[in-house]
Amino acid sequence: MTRKIILVVDDNEDIRGLLLLVLEKEGYEVHIAVDGEEALEKAQLIKPDLILLDVMMPKLSGLEVLSALRKHSDKKISEVPVMMITAKSALADVDQAGLWGATSYIVKPFRPLDLRQKVLDLLNPV
Repeated sequence: MTRKIILVVDDNEDIRGLLLLVLEKEGYEVHIAVDGEEALEKAQLIKPDLILLDVMMPKLSGLEVLSALRKHSDKKISEVPVMMITAKSALADVDQAGLWGATSYIVKPFRPLDLRQKVLDLLNPV
């Protein structure tokens, strides 16, 4: 079976490290982007099965990246599940991410067990 590819997009090195550790331990192939522009470039290059996307980042925000992904002409990119990972926990922020096309949302700090379950659910929908 082919390993699932996950693109992690976060400008915080500690968060990237934690996500990399948790996801690689689960057997996923993980790629990293540190800002919104790099995220769009890598998404086109690797066509991930899932994107974990921070909201507040340099160059392009997570919502701007999400918008660009959803408008992409390649369905493998425009329909990729996107989990927003952010410290913004207000209901309005969650709703806004959903309106922009986010598939899921997790608030920092998160429990690695919760992250693993959400990733599993997104990569293996019922």
